[in-house]
Amino acid sequence: MEFTVRKKELKRISVISKNGESIIEKGNMDVEITIDALHNIEKYNIAILFSGDADFLALVNYLKNNGKKVYIFSSKNNISHELKTGGNGYFDLRDIKELWGKDLKYRASG
Repeated sequence: MEFTVRKKELKRISVISKNGESIIEKGNMDVEITIDALHNIEKYNIAILFSGDADFLALVNYLKNNGKKVYIFSSKNNISHELKTGGNGYFDLRDIKELWGKDLKYRASG
């Protein structure tokens, strides 16, 4: 089985408000993921999407209508209802005990 990981550098945007300046990091990859999924549609039978963004619902529906299985991984506090129910299955990342690094935030605050 082969996996391809796509990555993109975060954009750092300076925002000035009445409380001062802060930096917001954005890493939107909606378009890149969609183009990649469609461009390579003949190369896979199962798509695994790590997102909770409802913007991906159109892609999920397209893939399913073209015979692909689509599984969504996110967390229940970070997923739209439409996407959660739109795929062939939904998995809450917080429920995966074996997920590497999952407990790091708890160790850092504890």
